[in-house]
Amino acid sequence: MKIIEVIDGAEFTDEVILEHLSRLVPDDSVELVRTTAVPQLLARLLRDAPLRYDFSPLQNGPDEWRVLVCVRERPEPRSVTAYLGWDHDRLDAMLVRALDLAKRERWDHARALIADFRTGLFRHIEVEESILFPAFDDATGMAGGGPTEAMKHEHVAIREFVEGLVIAAVERSHEELDQHHAGLLGVLVEHNMKEETLLYPTTDRVLDHEERHQLVERMMLR
Repeated sequence: MKIIEVIDGAEFTDEVILEHLSRLVPDDSVELVRTTAVPQLLARLLRDAPLRYDFSPLQNGPDEWRVLVCVRERPEPRSVTAYLGWDHDRLDAMLVRALDLAKRERWDHARALIADFRTGLFRHIEVEESILFPAFDDATGMAGGGPTEAMKHEHVAIREFVEGLVIAAVERSHEELDQHHAGLLGVLVEHNMKEETLLYPTTDRVLDHEERHQLVERMMLR
């Protein structure tokens, strides 16, 4: 996923930004940067063009807010599988780029990208645990000992390995970076597969169209 442009929100009004985004074509991605939080602008995007964009934060303050905004390939109905699967792919690609930068001794860029990866993955986990998992448990009646409990346990290990990646990048240690990356993959690959083949599709199946749409929008605006 290549970012084609960085939009400095301090230079433009919301109306100008919205007009600019409306001219993007499918698969275009831009990074929106502002010195204030952006929930109102993102809510406006969903209200004006409810099926056009996916977005996810790159940095959440305190001095700067950065958001990736991507034009969807097709304006299909919202689903948990599509949105969180898109976020999985986005995060996977980000980590690959960061590790490649580290191998080429471009540590400053690698460190910044791993920080963005941490923000994105931790936000992804928080969205799942605070919004998706309760919705899944309520809709399926599987609360307490069900698959979401296993996912939460795996999230603990995932967070620990990601923190290790951050420290390794700061210390410019190839050995530590490789070690924590291997540990992360040992959990994350199967974890994502279980979510994408069981948890997400099941949630989509047990909710009706409007419930799915509202659930995904809540996650997007988190």
